[in-house]
Amino acid sequence: MTKRPLSFPIAFSLTLILNGQATAPQQPKPEDALKNLVLVEKTQTVADKMKPGFESITARDAITMLTYISSDLMEGRETATRGYQLAAEYVESQFALWNLKPAGDRPTPSGRFSMAAMMGAPQGRPDSGQKTYHQEFAMVEVSDTSTEINLDTRIGPQAKKRTFKSGVDFTGQPRASESIEGPVVFAGYGITEKEAGYDDFKGQDVKGKIVLILSEAPGKDNPESVFQKNAELKQKYFELAEPGPSPFAGATRFSKSREIAKLGVSAILVVQNSVNDSQAVNTMAAMSNRRVSDERPIITQPRRRLSIPGAPSMMGGGDSAPVFTITRAMADAILEPAGEKIDDLKKKIEASNKPASTDVSGARISIVTNSKSTLVRCKNVVGYVEGSDPKLKDEVVVIGAHLDHNGKRGDYIFNGADDNGSGSVGVLALARAFAMNPEKPKRTVVFCLWTGEEEGLLGSRYYVMNPAFPMEKTVAYVNMDMISRPYDQTTISRAGRMMGVPQTEELLKKIKPANFVPVMFSAGGGLADVIKAADQSVGLDVYLREATDNRGISMGGSDHSSFANAKVPWIYAMTSMHENYHQTSDSVEKVSGEMMEKVARLFYVAAYTIADK
Repeated sequence: MTKRPLSFPIAFSLTLILNGQATAPQQPKPEDALKNLVLVEKTQTVADKMKPGFESITARDAITMLTYISSDLMEGRETATRGYQLAAEYVESQFALWNLKPAGDRPTPSGRFSMAAMMGAPQGRPDSGQKTYHQEFAMVEVSDTSTEINLDTRIGPQAKKRTFKSGVDFTGQPRASESIEGPVVFAGYGITEKEAGYDDFKGQDVKGKIVLILSEAPGKDNPESVFQKNAELKQKYFELAEPGPSPFAGATRFSKSREIAKLGVSAILVVQNSVNDSQAVNTMAAMSNRRVSDERPIITQPRRRLSIPGAPSMMGGGDSAPVFTITRAMADAILEPAGEKIDDLKKKIEASNKPASTDVSGARISIVTNSKSTLVRCKNVVGYVEGSDPKLKDEVVVIGAHLDHNGKRGDYIFNGADDNGSGSVGVLALARAFAMNPEKPKRTVVFCLWTGEEEGLLGSRYYVMNPAFPMEKTVAYVNMDMISRPYDQTTISRAGRMMGVPQTEELLKKIKPANFVPVMFSAGGGLADVIKAADQSVGLDVYLREATDNRGISMGGSDHSSFANAKVPWIYAMTSMHENYHQTSDSVEKVSGEMMEKVARLFYVAAYTIADK
């Protein structure tokens, strides 16, 4: 439903700015950038053995499927909702129509019939041993969350109690119901940079304690500070990413709070280094007392949060401490037993360029969070085309995209045409192409539509923990997320800041923005050669980006990260990041069927090549 763009919650933007500093992907040297660029002067005819499937992937069919998947009927496809269920059953019916084999759960006696069953798919009886197309699992849903922070101080015989309120004295991202209590340590800017000779935690025991820090780093206004003179440190602590939502938030950003959490702290309280209380309170007031705007309506309904019981954090457990941004007045109240004020401690650090960390004896904080929790169920959709080689068919190539989006809020529906109706259609197009292609590749090809990506890659993470085919037999994962919006001059510049696409004059002269796409992939395994060869039949201007970390999160927080975490080689393409991202305006009339066709064809040839080796 395209009404008007929906304002992104201010609290989320604040959290990005205050709890993590941007580390822009490192730009390659100009000569290396050109080496990573794939340009095709004249496309070649695709190999005969994969030609029927290749030609079945068309812009017209892509738009047709996307028009349905991103329609108001799907209600934004939010995980564990009726809209998502409708979208998933549509996918199952298509898999059944194309005779894909089901690779999901075995049926249970429920008396329910899916669209796939009505299409004649092999559903089986509960005791038949046959599988369905859906992989269903339970998640914990947390909603109606509220937090208060209580402070007990003692100065000599005098004891005080104070209660601080969310949205007035602090903001943050509370978790499920829990109580945290502990003593307080002031840890300066919360930085450990041993090569710069600066360590706020030296000699401090912070395990199990609540840590109070300043955001950013010392010397913001001092050009002689090591944090200004060293370009890497300056970028790390001061040069923030462009404001607004980003699909890579928390994945490619250096997070000071995440590093501090690894020390075993109970909670982190952050004071804004460069924002006074008047500005901070004005922002909080804007969040709680927002005026109605016909141009940018704001939805006040809070979003729920979902998690898989027992699943480890994708960040390796380093994000286990809750983080709250507090006012200076609240910080001064906490520091009162130590006879200090936050700005005096800041000046002391700035003057000496040395830490001023200290235990705040006489201060004890309790953080109490209450929330409503319940169990909900949702499902991935999983089907496959069996390989043709008697031995190699036990190995699989997985092709996936997340089917979920952000649902509806009141009358506003987040249709998610590009994110990620387009990637879902890409998987459907490839499923049909492999199914109808007379000559199958040697290995089995598995097609997955994930739930819960917007909630933390939940569907793909569940699959990796409970695979339909053994992970040790999974030779590659191909991911499609937002593949329908061509670049222009504005968005290609944004790609440089967000995705490390070089902005060298030589490279920009050689490419056509509307024909350009970055393709990310895991290091090793010859995937760059596979992509180059595949593009000879498609003709995109491809920029190859090899991953610099073994988990893939430096290439964006999409479902390939789940497979990278399991050490499965992966490929991932994403077209333009645009102003309609996570807005109600991400609608089907803005997409390019031609771009979807080209990216899907590129990945069809690449996946077929990998599966047929």
